[in-house]
Amino acid sequence: MNWLSKRIYLILILILIIFVAQSGTGIVGFSKTAEFERVKTVEEAIQKAAVQCYALEGSYPTFSYLVTHYGLVINEDAYYYHYELIASNIMPVIAVYKKW
Repeated sequence: MNWLSKRIYLILILILIIFVAQSGTGIVGFSKTAEFERVKTVEEAIQKAAVQCYALEGSYPTFSYLVTHYGLVINEDAYYYHYELIASNIMPVIAVYKKW
């Protein structure tokens, strides 16, 4: 191999390394975005169940009441749930956090 073919070979390897690094960065970014969307979907499901209860029964329920009577399925192994009931006629504070 002459010096030109060695140089081309090294440039191709460098391009491959850069491509692999960029692909890995994109996959990690996509994964974080997908997890954020899952958390938001869980929060929206809890909020929807609370609003449905308010519309049908006239007051916002406790978190356990939603699980028991409105079919809300929770995954305590994967998420932390914050549900703060302020008053029966005020929308509760709802937050969901991913467990790491």
